[in-house]
Amino acid sequence: MKSIPISILIASTILGISFIIGCLLLSNQESANEPTQVAQEEVTSDKALMTIHETAEYLSMTEEQVMSIIRAEQQSFTIAGSFDGKMFPFIKVQDELFVSRIELELWVQNASTYHRRYINGQMQ
Repeated sequence: MKSIPISILIASTILGISFIIGCLLLSNQESANEPTQVAQEEVTSDKALMTIHETAEYLSMTEEQVMSIIRAEQQSFTIAGSFDGKMFPFIKVQDELFVSRIELELWVQNASTYHRRYINGQMQ
């Protein structure tokens, strides 16, 4: 059996260890760059105001559905001059709508209690 020179054995060991450490560092760096869903939910739950996109995600709806609810309630208020219950809690800053997270939770409870229906952009 031929003997392997000690320098080749040491070089191979160093190369193997370097390869393993490099792979570990890369995998840790990739996982640190990807925000987790839990972290995103914590950010949304800490915000007082949410965008329409964030509101839609929070409610598990589309942005179009959220906007349809807002339009339907505004139309109902305009026609009747009043509104029974709690209206969708938004504010408008310049051209962008923001929704109060705390008031949104109260609106959901109120809308659920009264079994509101929003069909084809109208409240029924």
